Amino acid sequence: LILARGDTFLYFYPYWQVAADALRVGRIPLWNPDIFMGAPFLANSQVGFFYPLNWPVWLLLRTPYAVSASILIHLFIAGSGTYWAGRRTLNLSHAAALVAATSFALGGYLTAQVEHINQLQGLAWLPWFFVSLAPVVASPDVAPSGRAIARSILLIGTLFALQLLAGHTQTAFISGVAVALWLVVHVVQNMPRAGAGRYRQLAWLVIVLAAGVALAAMLAAVQLLPTLELTGFSSRQGGLSLNEVLSFSWHPIHLT
Repeated sequence: LILARGDTFLYFYPYWQVAADALRVGRIPLWNPDIFMGAPFLANSQVGFFYPLNWPVWLLLRTPYAVSASILIHLFIAGSGTYWAGRRTLNLSHAAALVAATSFALGGYLTAQVEHINQLQGLAWLPWFFVSLAPVVASPDVAPSGRAIARSILLIGTLFALQLLAGHTQTAFISGVAVALWLVVHVVQNMPRAGAGRYRQLAWLVIVLAAGVALAAMLAAVQLLPTLELTGFSSRQGGLSLNEVLSFSWHPIHLT
């Protein structure tokens, strides 16, 4: 079926159609003349023009079905990533890892993002961060090999770049916070038994993450630089009011 409501219908269908039309004729869509008196198009990161998984569905399918296909593809990416994170990072059994994968990929939060395809695309890569870091945190008493460190940096950089190219910066921020919290818990848990190795492991983790972020910035620069320029002309360039910042946030009363 074709999804047709809210942002999917009013925002992403039109943008994906313009992007697909440009791609089919080999044109880079810098400008959109059909909104107001014209507006930057490529610089709007939510279009996701440089997100590599968009190009196949744009070229092969009509736009409504491209959205549906992308949703299915990224739910599979989310589920498979959670499964391998459970297996490699948490040492779960096959059944437990499958439960975790199903809970994340088909849970309420992720499936609610089908209306915001770029958020779903970005969030689908979140569990793969934990798969990528597994070799670095495997044993606090043994320094990871150079090959393992290089592989983790490459994977972390690629994952962050994919999230940025998908066009939802908050998703990359959420993922960064999640990874940082997980690493803090991991290091604290291993402190009583790790000895001096915990400091070495912590140093390697900081190096891997910092290098990964730097690599992601370079890989996604083709999108980040135009978007950065566009923000200077945005009505939100001076920041948001407190009410706007707090809108849709989690109210403390819901803790109960």
